[in-house]
Amino acid sequence: MAADQEIRLITISREFGAGGSELAAELGRRLGWPVLDSDIVHRVAEKLRLDDNTVEKFDEHPPSLLARIATVLVVPQPDIYSFPADAELPSHDAIAAATRAVIEELAASPPLIVVGHGAQCIFCQRSDALHLRVVAPLRERLTRIMRRMTVDAAFGGMLLHRADKDRQAYVQRYFHRDWKSEQLYHLQINTGHVTVDEGACMVERLVRGRWNVVEPASAATED
Repeated sequence: MAADQEIRLITISREFGAGGSELAAELGRRLGWPVLDSDIVHRVAEKLRLDDNTVEKFDEHPPSLLARIATVLVVPQPDIYSFPADAELPSHDAIAAATRAVIEELAASPPLIVVGHGAQCIFCQRSDALHLRVVAPLRERLTRIMRRMTVDAAFGGMLLHRADKDRQAYVQRYFHRDWKSEQLYHLQINTGHVTVDEGACMVERLVRGRWNVVEPASAATED
């Protein structure tokens, strides 16, 4: 992204529990931009003619998730992971391909904010894209997860570890990139030190500042 390039697309990669979705929602509100986040499940389900619940179980997970979950959930826990019979399971790769197609279709008509799903890799060559990574200290992420999902620290910690590992594996499998690589991002926001509102404010100022750079040039051309 050139220093004077107008920003029309924002991707947000996030550690589990770091507040990436909250930052995306606040940024979308400030800019008046649509946000593609959890609603991607419904869009992918429509494309594949599946129900939302089935797609949600596989969203942003690598193919090995099912086997790992079976070995982890050895005690009764909230119904966070429950899967249909094997014969009814869709292909992870088919869902990943449909997810990418949905993201690319919507990003063709910017502005847009995309949360997760390797969007920073999909649009790594796009000059009008700003790629963000949202992180936070482990303890603060765990506190958010426990509060949001009403689980204890042990189960919340397991979910946190699994989600981060799955997102890393997802990006590695489908984009052959390291999810944590600083080369994928233009800006990292640590919500343990910067609030979600402060982070959204900083990004908003950056985006609007680029509009101010581009608009005078356009006006001069018209004259």
